[in-house]
Amino acid sequence: MALAGSGCGPITVATPASPTIAPTYIAAVLSDGPVGYWRMGETTGTTMTDQSSHGNNGVYQGGFKLGQPGAIAGDGDTAVAFDDKSGAASVPSSASLQVNTVTIELWIKKKTDTEYGVYVAKNVAPGGDAGSGWFQLLNSHHNGQLEFRVAADVGPTVTSVQMLALNTWYYVVATFDGTTAKLFINGKLDSSLSVTAVPKQTNDPLTIGRRPDGHFTNALIDEVAIYPTALSADRIAAHWRIASAAR
Repeated sequence: MALAGSGCGPITVATPASPTIAPTYIAAVLSDGPVGYWRMGETTGTTMTDQSSHGNNGVYQGGFKLGQPGAIAGDGDTAVAFDDKSGAASVPSSASLQVNTVTIELWIKKKTDTEYGVYVAKNVAPGGDAGSGWFQLLNSHHNGQLEFRVAADVGPTVTSVQMLALNTWYYVVATFDGTTAKLFINGKLDSSLSVTAVPKQTNDPLTIGRRPDGHFTNALIDEVAIYPTALSADRIAAHWRIASAAR
């Protein structure tokens, strides 16, 4: 506060307040401690850079296009388009990615409904028997719904109520806290399922846009993050609000 004198006594003059800087989406993600955060903003090359502190860099492969318009307006960061024949990204397994509870967070813009097209998968072993893998986020058939598979192809599966339209960005989050699997779409809880499972850990890579045995997806993907815990509904809603404020 500044004081100015006059014949009528001191006059109080308010000092203008400093402007409030709105939080950014990237700051919100990093504040929640991801073990991998791939913004998909590269414009050249094949390296997919991890923005977290864990150094889980990946590689783009096959049919992909960098520099596509991103999910968050005003952010300036771009997205990657994968085709449904060979496009994908792969991240080598690491100790930081070997987690039993998880949050998978990303933005999806489907170009077509590829049957069982995979967005993120880890530790998928051939055969698909119980315990053969963990944490797969993929299309449910080709009807517009999503699936979150916790333990294996034949294990517990959460299927979204909402159907995702083509050529539309969606903010999707899948969480597993050890007892409950949940799917969130655009910041709101869509579906959940009680799950009793201990995910199997292997040295298989984390893949984006496919599984190691195929199941490619035809979509733009942006802002993929993996956390070692299940984010709360409040934190997921906060990420959505920050992103939405720029849209």
